[in-house]
Amino acid sequence: MTLLGQEIIKATSKTLPNQPGVYQMQDDKGNILYIGKAKVLSNRVKNYLSINNLTRRIQRMVSLTKSMNFYVTNTELEAIILECNLIKKHKPRFNVLLRDDKSFPYIFISAEHDFPRIEKHRGPQKKKGRYYGPFASPDAVNRTINTIQRIFLLRSCTDKEVNAGNKLCFNYYLKRCSGPCGGKITKEAYSKLIEAADDFLSSGNSQKIQKSFTDQMYKASKKNNFELAASLRDRLRALKHIEQNNSIKIKDIKNADIFAITSNEGKTCIYGSFFRNNTSYGGKAFYPDHDNLLDHEEIMLGFLNIFYAEKYIPETIITNIVIDKNNNSQILGKNFDKTKFVKPLKGPKKNLLKFAEKNSKINLDIKLNKLKSFDNFNSEIKKIFKLKDEIIKIEAYDNSHTFGKYPIGVMVAYNQNGFIKSNYRKFNIRFDLEKNKNQVDDYYMMKEMLTRRFSNSKFQDEIDLPSLLLIDGGKGQYNSAKKVLDNLKIDIPIISMAKGQERDAGREILIHEKFTHRLNENNPLLHFLQNIRDEVHRFAITTHRSKRTKMSVRSVFDEIEGVGPERKKILKKHFGTVEKLKLASLDELKEVKSIPESILTKIYEYFHSV
Repeated sequence: MTLLGQEIIKATSKTLPNQPGVYQMQDDKGNILYIGKAKVLSNRVKNYLSINNLTRRIQRMVSLTKSMNFYVTNTELEAIILECNLIKKHKPRFNVLLRDDKSFPYIFISAEHDFPRIEKHRGPQKKKGRYYGPFASPDAVNRTINTIQRIFLLRSCTDKEVNAGNKLCFNYYLKRCSGPCGGKITKEAYSKLIEAADDFLSSGNSQKIQKSFTDQMYKASKKNNFELAASLRDRLRALKHIEQNNSIKIKDIKNADIFAITSNEGKTCIYGSFFRNNTSYGGKAFYPDHDNLLDHEEIMLGFLNIFYAEKYIPETIITNIVIDKNNNSQILGKNFDKTKFVKPLKGPKKNLLKFAEKNSKINLDIKLNKLKSFDNFNSEIKKIFKLKDEIIKIEAYDNSHTFGKYPIGVMVAYNQNGFIKSNYRKFNIRFDLEKNKNQVDDYYMMKEMLTRRFSNSKFQDEIDLPSLLLIDGGKGQYNSAKKVLDNLKIDIPIISMAKGQERDAGREILIHEKFTHRLNENNPLLHFLQNIRDEVHRFAITTHRSKRTKMSVRSVFDEIEGVGPERKKILKKHFGTVEKLKLASLDELKEVKSIPESILTKIYEYFHSV
C-alpha cells in the first residue's frame, strides 16, 4: 500500500520544476489529504520517498496518496500565502487547521492626509501609512487608540469632516483631539504630534516625550495659561500610566511572541502573548484541529506556518517546546530566517512563558467543559424528541419589525465551539404592509426567511446545513417552518420554543412534531436553549434598529426635492439624528456649507411649516 503511494510521489517529483510553489496530495476519491508549500517543489516532494525517515503519521499519509497536484508561484512568500488560503478552503485532514484565524487588528495612521487619522485596521496592509501591531483583540486596539488620543490628541473623525473644517468634533471638547476639524491646529504642529505618537508606538520609549510635556507644562504655567498646563498634566499622567502598566523590560528582547501549547483528551490549545516595543499587546487562545498522531512540535510548526502567513514575524518567538529551526527549515520557510526560537529555563522569559502555559491550560479546560456540555445537551435533546442523528450545528431564527414596518429576519449559528459569528445572516423581508391590510404576518416572514435560506444553492455551499433548527414561537411558527422544509424536501428537525404562561422565562414549552415538552426551570438544557434564543433575539433587535434608523432618514428626505443620497449622508453626519435636524434653526442648517442655502431653506420649511 505504502509502495503505491511512494511510486506516485516519485513519478510526480520528476515532473516538478525547481521553483517555489504549493503541492497537494489526494486519496483515491480525490479528497485532499495534505497541502504543503516549498521553496523548491521538486526537492521538497522527494523528501517523502525516504519512508524510514518519516513519522508514522506521514507514512500513513503517503500510503493513502493516489494523486498529486501542484501550483507554481513566483516567490516563496506567494507560496506561503497560497498554502494558507488553500488550507482554509479545503481543510485537509493531515494539515493543522486553525479555525480561529481571523486577521488580527492593527493601529493604522495614514500617510496620505495633511492631518492623518488614527484608526483600527484589519486585513491586507495596502494603504500607505504606518501600521502598529498585531493586537490580540479589537478591545486591546480600542484601549490603545483611546490612550494615544488622550496623550497625542490625534483625530479619529472622517476625512470629510476635517476637509470641511467648519465644525469641531466632540473629542475636541473632551480634550482628546487637537481640533483639525475646526482649524484649531496647523499642519506643521499636527505633524509633530504624529511623529511623537509614532516614536512612542514604534520604540516604546516615552522618556523624551515625558520631558517635552513637562517643559511645555511649566512654560504654560509661568504664562498663567493654566488650561493648557492642566491639559499637558493630564496627558503626562496618561503617558506614565500606560508605561507603568504595559511595559515589560526583558534583556535582549524588544519584540516577541510567546506561544504555549497544551493537549488533553485529543484537543489542543495554543495560547499566544504578543509584545511590541516592550509593551504587551494582549493574549489569545487558539484551538487548532489536527490529526491525533501529531506531536507538539508538528502541531506548533503547522500553527506557526498558518498564523504568520500574512503577518509580521518578530525577531524572537518563545515557546514551551524546543523547535529546531535548522531541521525544520523546509517547513518554516525563508520567512523565519531572522527569527530566533527560544525555550527559556529560567528568568523573566520563563516567567512570561509560565503565564502563557497557565492560560493555555485554563482555556483548554474551559473548551473541554464546553464540548462535554454540548455533548450532554445533544444527548438530552435526542432522547426527549427521539432524534436519530447527531446534532453538529444549530441554527436559530427570529424576526423583528415596528408595527409591520422595516421588517427583517436573522439567523445565528451555534456548534460545540459556541456561536459561529461568521455564519450569522440577515434577511430584508419583502413584506408589503399595504397589500396585507396593515396586518403583520409573522408566519409569512418566517416562511420567506427559511425559503431563501434553504432554496439558495450558493448559500448552502457557503454554509453547511444545520442539524437542528430552533424557532422562537409556538405551534404556528413551528408549522410554518415545517411546511417550508417539507416543500423543499429538506429533512432537518425543528424545535419551536414558545413562551409559557404570562410569558415568563423558565416556563417555556418546547414543540417538535407531535411532542410538547416543558423542562424544569433549573434544567441546564433549558438555559442552553434560552441562551441561543436570547442571542438570536438580540441580533434581530439590533439589526432592526439599524435598518429603522437608516430607513427613517431616507423616508424623511425622500419627500424633499433636491436631497439625494450624498446630501442625506452630509446632513446625517452633521446633526447625528433626524430629531436634531428637525429642531435645527435656519442659521444652524446654514452651517452645512456643502449644501446650497436654497436646499437648506426647503428643509427648514418642510419641518416648520404649519
